[in-house]
Amino acid sequence: MAGLSFINYVVDEMYYKTNSSFELPEGESIKINEEFRAEIVISSKSDAVVAIQCTLEEDKKIPFSFDVKIVGYFEYNSEEADDIEFQDFLKANAVAILYPYLREVISNLTGKSNSYPNYNLPIKNISKEMQENDSIKVIYLDE
Repeated sequence: MAGLSFINYVVDEMYYKTNSSFELPEGESIKINEEFRAEIVISSKSDAVVAIQCTLEEDKKIPFSFDVKIVGYFEYNSEEADDIEFQDFLKANAVAILYPYLREVISNLTGKSNSYPNYNLPIKNISKEMQENDSIKVIYLDE
């Protein structure tokens, strides 16, 4: 058994809007700058809920906007954690575990418009990026 166990996830929020006035100028490409944020709620010494959210704000230069939030449930086993703190496990691993699910939801959601191809979030070290951007908030409920 590992120090961190992923129990399940649910899609908490999904929003998509097509930009009906979007026109791609000849020879130009689309630059998409989505924003990521996460909230980690540690409810006990061994249970946590992690929400990761990706938002693409409306902009006349992009064909759509979206906002997707998924929530994952995790358990911590300190005996198997090799002295890694629960919060550190969650920041590094839980966010990374949820990212592929977020990518899939956004790909499916954007493809449903039938106007544009699916948008696939890039493969990247999301945990590292979010920690560097200070976009992971940690809340302790049981202290």
